[in-house]
Amino acid sequence: MDLERIDIELSLLDKEECENGARNILRKIKPKWNGEQVKFEIFTAGITNKIFAAFVDEEDKVIFRVFGKNTEKIIDRAHELKSWAVLAEKGLAAPLIGLFSNGIICGYLPGNNLNVDLVRETKMQRKIAEAMARMHKISIDSNPKKPCVFPKILNFILNISPKFEDSKKQKQFEEYFTGIDFEKEMNELREIVEEIDPEIGFCHNDLLVYNILFDEKSDRLSFIDYEYADFNYTGFDTGNHFCEWGGVDDVDFSRCPSIDERREWLREYLKEKKGNQPTNEELEANVRQSDLFMALSHQFWAVWALVQAQNSTIDFDYLGYAILRHKTYKEYLLRFLAN
Repeated sequence: MDLERIDIELSLLDKEECENGARNILRKIKPKWNGEQVKFEIFTAGITNKIFAAFVDEEDKVIFRVFGKNTEKIIDRAHELKSWAVLAEKGLAAPLIGLFSNGIICGYLPGNNLNVDLVRETKMQRKIAEAMARMHKISIDSNPKKPCVFPKILNFILNISPKFEDSKKQKQFEEYFTGIDFEKEMNELREIVEEIDPEIGFCHNDLLVYNILFDEKSDRLSFIDYEYADFNYTGFDTGNHFCEWGGVDDVDFSRCPSIDERREWLREYLKEKKGNQPTNEELEANVRQSDLFMALSHQFWAVWALVQAQNSTIDFDYLGYAILRHKTYKEYLLRFLAN
């Protein structure tokens, strides 16, 4: 993969400094653009990256994604680029254009991010289920195809420190997490997951509503942000997406799909993946397992958020988010075991 690499670092916090740096990058990758006429449009909606578009003409845009501080500790950037390139080649991701010191430049996919209301619409549910099924079926050379989720969780755990510089955060951390053995919890969950021998496929692993675009003009739905994409249990991808119905900025997991809603979503997903209607046995097995994979998703993002709480410069309550997701992980695991 031959991408132009530009030795410029963009600011995550200073808007003017960031835009000036972006103009310098554009002079190299878009030399025909008039730097003074470049406009910027902020898209940032996630909680680790700064994302914005740059353009002179509305018909020709590029996207800058500035990595969050210290995210390289928990994200394999080389692997991300390799996965992204394959997905772009198969028409499942925007084309990569270039790299700068702390980020990526890629092509623009038309459309608007979904939100917690749009994701519930029947049409959107069907389109997301079908798009995810197509992604899980794609062939990517990798041997062996091992699920990434538990190695990633372990990597997060190894990057968690029990010491916070902020005394309020220290107190909040100790009040909830004292006595919790993250590795033990992970290993217990791994035993349960491996016992059911789930299917493995190429997964996005981070399908929150903001990572899904829909373009009304073309009636096309696309996924973006492949920084966690890798081989994984396909049930993790579906379960993780169900969790993300709860939103990010104003999280409310009561908005997550009910058993009946999951059943109809999974029916569309399995139909697209198999090429025919699933049997009732197949469908109900996937419905039952969705509680387990939603628990696994909550555990994954709980330990991820603890790392972010100690490293990120983005204004977000990562510690509160970690506590909420860890509590919800326990609820869904108990629900699965009870059934």
